[in-house]
Amino acid sequence: MELKRLTFIHRLSLRWKLFLTLVLFSVLPICGAVLTVQELQTDIKEYLYESTRNDLVEQASRSIENIAVNSAKNLENSEQMRGIILDVVAFAAQHFLDMLPPVDVKPLYSDEIKPDLPYPEDLVVDPLHAPTRQYMVKYGSDISKYISLGNIAFFLPQNQSERAAAKLEAKKLIRLLPLFKELKKSYGSFIYNLYIGTKSGLLAYYPAHAGMPEGYDPRDRLWYRLAMAEKKIVWRAPLRDISTGRLLFTVSAPLYNMKKEIIGVVGLDILMEQGLSSGSITAAWSNQTRLILAEEADDKVTGSAGLRIIASAQRKSKEDNEYSWIMGTSKKHWVVFEDNEVKAKFMNAIASGTSGTLLMPWGGEDCLVAWAPFKGNNYFITVVPEEDVMHLTNKVLAYLHWASSAQQRVVEIAVVVVIFLTFLFAVYASRAISKPMNMMVASFKELAQGNFSARVDLKTGDERDILVETFNRIGPQLEHLVETQQALDVAHEIQENLLPARDPRFPGWQISGAIRYCDQTGGDYYDYYMTNCDNQSILSIVVGDVSGHGVASALLMTTARALLRVHTECARISASRRVSQVNNLLTQDVHGTGRFMTLFYLEMIGHSDLLRWVRAGHDPAIVYLPEQDEFTELKGKGLPLGVMGGVNYEESEIELTQQGAIILLGTDGIWEARKGGYGDLYGKEQLRELIREHASKTAEEIRDCILEAVEKWQKNVPNVDDVTLVVLKKDKNANKDCENVSICNLDFFMEEKNNNE
Repeated sequence: MELKRLTFIHRLSLRWKLFLTLVLFSVLPICGAVLTVQELQTDIKEYLYESTRNDLVEQASRSIENIAVNSAKNLENSEQMRGIILDVVAFAAQHFLDMLPPVDVKPLYSDEIKPDLPYPEDLVVDPLHAPTRQYMVKYGSDISKYISLGNIAFFLPQNQSERAAAKLEAKKLIRLLPLFKELKKSYGSFIYNLYIGTKSGLLAYYPAHAGMPEGYDPRDRLWYRLAMAEKKIVWRAPLRDISTGRLLFTVSAPLYNMKKEIIGVVGLDILMEQGLSSGSITAAWSNQTRLILAEEADDKVTGSAGLRIIASAQRKSKEDNEYSWIMGTSKKHWVVFEDNEVKAKFMNAIASGTSGTLLMPWGGEDCLVAWAPFKGNNYFITVVPEEDVMHLTNKVLAYLHWASSAQQRVVEIAVVVVIFLTFLFAVYASRAISKPMNMMVASFKELAQGNFSARVDLKTGDERDILVETFNRIGPQLEHLVETQQALDVAHEIQENLLPARDPRFPGWQISGAIRYCDQTGGDYYDYYMTNCDNQSILSIVVGDVSGHGVASALLMTTARALLRVHTECARISASRRVSQVNNLLTQDVHGTGRFMTLFYLEMIGHSDLLRWVRAGHDPAIVYLPEQDEFTELKGKGLPLGVMGGVNYEESEIELTQQGAIILLGTDGIWEARKGGYGDLYGKEQLRELIREHASKTAEEIRDCILEAVEKWQKNVPNVDDVTLVVLKKDKNANKDCENVSICNLDFFMEEKNNNE
């Protein structure tokens, strides 16, 4: 009988053995403990609900009201700082307007700003000055995003009779530039725009930018009219920026002359998302706390007064206690009340002009709603779900502590029982499982030592047979993978030997190239060829990029290299003809495969400043001219190699005489490298800045700086694409001893592995 019982157990699958054992020895005691805990929780709810509700509501009301009040105070405090800034600007402007204009100073007028030139030269793109989508649809221009921090721009009045006075004021107010720069540097987050509007219709604004609409007159703007009427500092929100359409907080104040006469208005704009605090909003009562900045206004849809949402604060993530502000729009975002009765109750409450709280429906659930007035008809509103508030109380914690103690005693008993029964199960399981596992461990050790014929001869009758079968298939598969890896290693070694063993020596030039493959074999390629025509040495530099990477790309690269070397021996053939012939042959080889190769072919003429090149679908070479501090590119037309036969490639040439000029030939693995492997692209702009920064170094040092920067950008994540570059630098002292170029470079193509390492 005992033998039959063991046979039945062994015929079951392993999962059923474990399942039945766990049900018998652990689940039943745990179920009993859970039932006991549920009874205790029911008693807790009945005991605490009514006794704590009123206390919780009172405490939460005070807390969330403080959130709204503190938010309003923080914004008022920041307004005081901006008022001080206006006073400083007004005092300086008053002083400069009473002085004679400086001699030989030309103001920058708004219609002179040309981003396409650029003019002024320090124009940069500022995302914060980019127009909103609605503004782009309305006006169809994003020119306002180009700003100059080194200039004050002046917008002249449309009336010709007022322009003479306005231009005189502009020459005087240009003296404000150092003050504006310092204020922007010291209080950048407090300042979006600084400006002065005068009675003549002149508008002086900083930072300088284009995009001011035709017919604009600062005297018609609300910030100007309010300051002139109130004759004191006035605050207004929200207003839309005339050139970007963004929502602003605006502070303005009258500008007086020495006779105490108002001659204009000084203004300061704050981008609304910067003016509002984006710090931590306490979540002591709820993780669903919401903070809203709203304005009382007439709702044209309902025909009655309502609350238009200017901005609302939301948590950045479920785990983060940091809140960020999201701007509303004047047309769509309104506070929606459950019914007119609730709306009337809330509107009457806030009309008192003081802060307070109400328990009312909000967004389909009962909430505690607190408010605090801010600057006239604006309000900070805090909303916390009532259900979340009810979970926080000291009375609940005290009673839960008692319940937890009782629960713990029940769990302890259950745990002791489970441990004992689990021990019994472990004794049984270890005997049933350890023997076949030991056999597999021994076979794994043989496999680790290189015995790919190791096998496990075992039948258990359950899922362990799948494990055994899988192991027995590993040996042959692993042997095949090892052979494949060895073949790839050989291919990698061969491909490295095809690359130049060292950089060539060429009079008047420093030359340095390198390549980094993302796989053991790759499709990127660079090479140097030395030819001689009519006793004139010609050095050809080639950089190519085969589509894709891996073994297939490496084979195509090798074919292209062979074709280029064969045709390079024909010294009298032009570079464009040479590339065309290679393309015709390569097209026949790759027909129907969808593969192709981009190529940049550059020829350097010995003892000459002449450069000739052919571009076959490759990115243009980047040229940096240090004397002008400018970048240009060696462009040209031409399809990638292998796309279509019979193509006549275009040959271009240039004389580059400037010492220190740098030419970079590279593949897209440089500028398309992603941050951390999947983030932003490295980009050509960042590459140009790197070249500019290290322009004084040698070509080899510049090459190493670029490789190091790309690797650092990727944060040591393996490349997803090959990286290849050749750096050339014009240097009259380079290789001066190399009078006969052919002799100096007789062995540059030969393998010198020891020297390269």
